[in-house]
Amino acid sequence: MILKFIIRELKALFRDKGFLLLALGGPLFYSVFYPLPYTHDVARNIPVAIIDEDKSPVSGQLIRMLRGAEEISLVSYNTLPEAKEGLEKRDVFAVLVLDKNFSTNLAKGVPASAHFYTDASYPIYYKQTVVAFQRILKTFSAGIEIKKLQAYGAGASAAVLRSPLRLGVHQLYSPAGAYRNYLVPAVFVTVAYQIILMVIGLRAGALYEQKKKYSARLKPFQIWLGKMAAFLCFMAGYFIYLFVLMFRLYGFSGGENVGAWFLFYILFAVATVGLGLTLGGLFKARESSVMFIVVTSLPLVFMSGVIWPVWKMPLVIRMFRLCIPLTYGITGMVRLFIMNASWAEVWPYACGLSMLAAVFCVTSYYTIQRRYPTQI
Repeated sequence: MILKFIIRELKALFRDKGFLLLALGGPLFYSVFYPLPYTHDVARNIPVAIIDEDKSPVSGQLIRMLRGAEEISLVSYNTLPEAKEGLEKRDVFAVLVLDKNFSTNLAKGVPASAHFYTDASYPIYYKQTVVAFQRILKTFSAGIEIKKLQAYGAGASAAVLRSPLRLGVHQLYSPAGAYRNYLVPAVFVTVAYQIILMVIGLRAGALYEQKKKYSARLKPFQIWLGKMAAFLCFMAGYFIYLFVLMFRLYGFSGGENVGAWFLFYILFAVATVGLGLTLGGLFKARESSVMFIVVTSLPLVFMSGVIWPVWKMPLVIRMFRLCIPLTYGITGMVRLFIMNASWAEVWPYACGLSMLAAVFCVTSYYTIQRRYPTQI
């Protein structure tokens, strides 16, 4: 009986063109077009203006070192107003000015000035240009200091005297320091979450508009179980498409702990579908769910901790986010797929999802019982 109801529910969903466009077109669109800007991992060859007022061999050496940085591509300007105009037009994203007395001050032992102006409104370009300039300028300064120490008789030990401590930086989980490895898995979780909530609400609103009733032979528990199973089938499909096919297609190498992420995703799917069925009792029109999810999606992504640190959020938001499956889903899936975390390491998030799954299963059952009080 329940199996027939599940098949009937799935058939009804696939006959709905609006549902098909949202349920199948949404994941396809997001999975293809969202990761494309991040396929090269980091921004390179960012146009940067250089103004050499000194025009000496020393300033020329610094410029040659800057031209060797893969992050930036130098564009020569004659005056600062011209470079400022280029920055405003975004022909360039940063400006470096070497003062007229640059080499003279270095020779005298007086700190030389190199003025750096950057467009901080574009965080990705800003980060790359700042990192490149800091690295090259530190290397350039170190070379000058080593030459001075050697002139005072330091000899081969000049490099050690100049920098007695070396810092070894090891970028874990994302060797290139790219946004893609962290953001794309989080977006995939968000896509599955948002789409399933919208399609559940779409179905609930359609049934309310059409005033359809289920057969008297179906009990509320059977209706609830059938709906849960039908929408969990879609969550399973999203998982296979997003985290198995597309994840490997884009070259992500994590997710080796198969048992852990499989169990974790089941908890996430049950909690999400339960929440969707609970919210479905609020929607009396097909479009209501789409508008509701679209309006609330961005705040929920911010609250998840992907974009902004959790500890910087107000206490009220930190408490509220614990009631949202997306919070645990993003954190747990990123750890499992990118950091290759073990089950023990995602256990706290699995416990949170388990509690939400239990709560939303109960609330969704009572929502179904209230929404369909009589059958014919």
